[in-house]
Amino acid sequence: MADLGISHAHVNQYGSVPTKKPLTTRHRLQTMLHGAIFTAAFLFVVAMVCGVVG
Repeated sequence: MADLGISHAHVNQYGSVPTKKPLTTRHRLQTMLHGAIFTAAFLFVVAMVCGVVG
């Protein structure tokens, strides 16, 4: 491995060896919440542009 200034003991911490973790229920709920907030914000902006709101 090239000398990048990181020791081999900390290589996994920086993601050079990908480890796939199973999605937890909390992570799924958080993802759904973020998607819902993003969708609501997008629809609000569309409504503002179309003159429905304001």
